Amino acid sequence: MPRRPATTAGSAWTFFLLDQVFTYLILAAAAVSAEVLYLADKGDLDITWSAVCGSFGVFCHKAMASLVLTFVVVLFFIAISLVSSYKLFSRFDAPVRSCPAAAKGGLEITAF
Repeated sequence: MPRRPATTAGSAWTFFLLDQVFTYLILAAAAVSAEVLYLADKGDLDITWSAVCGSFGVFCHKAMASLVLTFVVVLFFIAISLVSSYKLFSRFDAPVRSCPAAAKGGLEITAF
């Protein structure tokens, strides 16, 4: 069985950042879907948006199921983000950058 190549710091940071980006994108999509579903269910008289779930009940039930599944996916992506952050921060040290002013004293500053 061939061995997998060792994970480098660059690829670990890439996976960590992509996990964060996708988690927040899915969370934003779920929040927008929740707002639209709320308007479809309750309506808004101020902007003359009437409730449509009374007329399209099947649509609202399917949209609610989709919304619940989307939030479950968000929870899974949060778990994936936790795993990738654990792998990143347990295997690699924080990036260190030397500051020219502090170089005289030999002090190193951690850059995030």
